[in-house]
Amino acid sequence: MLVMVLCGQSVRLTLLALVFFGRVAAGYSGDAKRKPDTGPPPTTRIEVAPLGFVPPSRAYLNLRYSSITLDFIDNESLLFTFRDAGLIHRVPGDPVGDEDQVIRAMVLDIKTGKPVEETQWRMHDRQRYLWPLRDGRFIVRQRNALFLTDRRLGLRPYLQFDTPLQAVEVAPDRRLMVIEVQKIIAPDPEADKPASVDPIFGISPQQRRKRTQVFVLRPGETRILAETETRSSVDLPLLTDGFLSLLEGKDSGKWIIQKQTLHNNSETVAEFKSSCLPTLFPVSEAVTLAVGCPPKGGGDHMVSALSSSGEVLWQDKWKQRYIWPTFDYAEDGSRFAFGSLQLNRDMGFMDYFGADDVTAQMVGVFDTRSGKLQLVKDATPMISAGHNYALSRDGQRFAILREGAIEIYDLPPVSVNPVASSPPAADSALVK
Repeated sequence: MLVMVLCGQSVRLTLLALVFFGRVAAGYSGDAKRKPDTGPPPTTRIEVAPLGFVPPSRAYLNLRYSSITLDFIDNESLLFTFRDAGLIHRVPGDPVGDEDQVIRAMVLDIKTGKPVEETQWRMHDRQRYLWPLRDGRFIVRQRNALFLTDRRLGLRPYLQFDTPLQAVEVAPDRRLMVIEVQKIIAPDPEADKPASVDPIFGISPQQRRKRTQVFVLRPGETRILAETETRSSVDLPLLTDGFLSLLEGKDSGKWIIQKQTLHNNSETVAEFKSSCLPTLFPVSEAVTLAVGCPPKGGGDHMVSALSSSGEVLWQDKWKQRYIWPTFDYAEDGSRFAFGSLQLNRDMGFMDYFGADDVTAQMVGVFDTRSGKLQLVKDATPMISAGHNYALSRDGQRFAILREGAIEIYDLPPVSVNPVASSPPAADSALVK
């Protein structure tokens, strides 16, 4: 069994609440009043009110409750889940801290707009509960248990944990998965003494004796491919057979991007220049977005799309008024969708904002290798957790919850030219 060594640099920071919508903003003013939609009309619209859908309150935006998902099962059917607004029955023996909600799950036929399968799942919190896998399968989480499901919506037991399940991450091509579980270390009698309470932070060493176990495995399988233990939850930039990590270069402002394989091998992908700690977003097995700060600092962040050999495919900027980015990916790596909440002002890392400061949730669909922006839409209702848009497995269809309906768009074939036009010379200096 391989034991991985995780670098602290691999943890994604909250500063990734910055979005590369420089080109998106050109098609949307960002005003509180929505501009008329000038983009292509949807191929199909499925009204959601007849399905029992009730939009969540804007007050939940800051709480980041997860209560809506939208995913393609195949090009002709969708999985749509949402919180059932009806009364919920108490369950004897439920822990006091539970925040139960009933999720209604529906398989929708795109041609007719009708549900062909429907069920209800009881969740015990408001955290993320569903992840898409390959071939129309999904992982469903209920508290500390994971289940597998498909278009029939039955829950088949998969993995069960005795301690809190902290995170689940799936690679863009959905061939690798990371599960993070809290580990409780055996009590230390000496740590339980009242005198051992930290005078500064007011917590005892006993309270610190919780760590995170990280397991890497293939989705749907139970054999552990790699594991490690960390002080807190991490977020790995996953690939098909490993993950990416960052190392500090010899010179200030230079970072080494490395690929770590499940066979305990490592190779350097590229040297990346940034005046702040960069962040890596794999959007396919072959393309990763590297996000960093210009050498002289400034509010905007620079984005470089790097191939697996370190080639710069395209570059862009991330704006400060966008927060909490989300992704969806075509399984074949041809396209990715990118969504984020838009605020009415630029935001610093520690700035406070309220629900009234959110003006839109913008979603763009990009060709992965060229960076070409194919489509931009604003999602409604706006959500800060879960996902209200989806790409089909082949990247040929896009669905988004918008204006009281699920809108489905047919996308043109991906351009045969794999590389975008030459990036600005000043930006090219970010990658060696």
